[in-house]
Amino acid sequence: MVVPLREAIDSGAFEKVLSAISLFSCQDSDVETFLKSKAIDFEKRDKSRTYLVFEDTSMALLGYYTLSLKALPFNQNVSKSTIKSIDGFSKDIRAVGIVLIGQFGKDYTKAKHIDGDYLFSICMETVYRVQDLIGGRFVMLECHEINKVVEFYKRQGFESLQYDESDKYLQMIRRL
Repeated sequence: MVVPLREAIDSGAFEKVLSAISLFSCQDSDVETFLKSKAIDFEKRDKSRTYLVFEDTSMALLGYYTLSLKALPFNQNVSKSTIKSIDGFSKDIRAVGIVLIGQFGKDYTKAKHIDGDYLFSICMETVYRVQDLIGGRFVMLECHEINKVVEFYKRQGFESLQYDESDKYLQMIRRL
């Protein structure tokens, strides 16, 4: 069951949701910290939308994902043909608006309860609803260049594009 955090904040079940969030444990500390410390504030400030995925029977929080819009500036090493493919019109632009999967993770203590591929398919269903409402050609995510993580996203149809300006994160894109 997918529960938008925005709806949970306004519901009578918010204390239960907060309790489930406090128990969330992820192998990626950035993903865990965002959910526990920033997601509610980002939601209230309309910076992003977070979706919580619960097990239907026990209401255990299995995973979550966060979506937002982002301006994707292209590095100098991105080819003009790639830029035109992403933009759809011009090869000479320096940035494009894109849907960002800003956070994605599952609770590793409950990993056997949900497959990562299945959790990602739930995330992509929401991305396609966004695309249906506002348009867009690609979705992007940023991740540490860890083989297991990069291979997971490649299985989901993403390909490496570039590193962000800080060279900390690999930016990967997928055609919608």
